Amino acid sequence: MRRFNGDDDPEELTAWLAAGIRRVDAMNWRRWNFQLREALEWRKAGVADALTAAQWSAATVTPQTVGDWTEAGITASQAVRWHEFGYNLAKAREATKQGRGPESAFQQRQQLSATMKYSPIQERYQHFLQSGVPAHVLAGYLQSNWTDDEALTWAKLGIQHSDAKIWMRLGLTPPETKDLGEPMDVIEQWWRTGIPFDEVADWIGAGLTPTEAVEQRESGITQEQAAALRALRRAGGLAD
Repeated sequence: MRRFNGDDDPEELTAWLAAGIRRVDAMNWRRWNFQLREALEWRKAGVADALTAAQWSAATVTPQTVGDWTEAGITASQAVRWHEFGYNLAKAREATKQGRGPESAFQQRQQLSATMKYSPIQERYQHFLQSGVPAHVLAGYLQSNWTDDEALTWAKLGIQHSDAKIWMRLGLTPPETKDLGEPMDVIEQWWRTGIPFDEVADWIGAGLTPTEAVEQRESGITQEQAAALRALRRAGGLAD
């Protein structure tokens, strides 16, 4: 699915309205790159919120299989973590029954294999650990086979693999995200202000909140000026 922005109209909004979806909900589904057919499938499956559907999708869960996960007592955000740690539904369901979450289940699995001869993935595991990356963070990077220097930079800050991918899509660097909170919450806050998706990284990098960015834009400050301020901050020319 490709990114939707205000200048792109992959589907007529009237089609969404005709399908019984409110305008604000339709815009939200489209913001998360869902087509009308996909949104209707998720809603039919009991997932009415686009953000939640996006989380399920990130965990490779579909409208056809989401019911199996919810019946197992697993939420969308938990499913993302189970997926990162390499657990399918059957294994996640069993661990959940035993009272174990994704992190504890992964740590137990690593402890059981500690006496085995190191495999390449175990060597990368040790490298991340020795670099100060918590075990519950590095699992997602290993599972996705993203273990280069860029990945390590994100992981050392305690940023989960799935969150790092979202921040990168926004165009942010690891240091710029350290005080932002949950990425989906941040994206929603900026989206509600009406600031174009492609401008968000520069305004965040310039050190502004969504409200402050709106005020600056209304006063005539441009994205280019925000980008220049961001570059100056990254170069250490300005104090936070």
